[in-house]
Amino acid sequence: MEARIQEPVSTTDRTAKTDKLLAEMKEMIRRAEEKAVERAKAADQTIRTHPYQSLGVAFAVALGLGLAVGLYARRK
Repeated sequence: MEARIQEPVSTTDRTAKTDKLLAEMKEMIRRAEEKAVERAKAADQTIRTHPYQSLGVAFAVALGLGLAVGLYARRK
């Protein structure tokens, strides 16, 4: 393999790159938080609009997970 020769990077360049990366990560986190809040509000509205259907779905999911875990634990 060919060895790569890299020029030394100055501390100010590293700091600038780190600051840029940090700003980008903060923006990604902010957008993710906004999406999470929007989705939570949508879920809350759906549950308030259809409470019995929501209970039925939650029960079915819990039952399915319980059966899957029980079968998995029984096999071991």
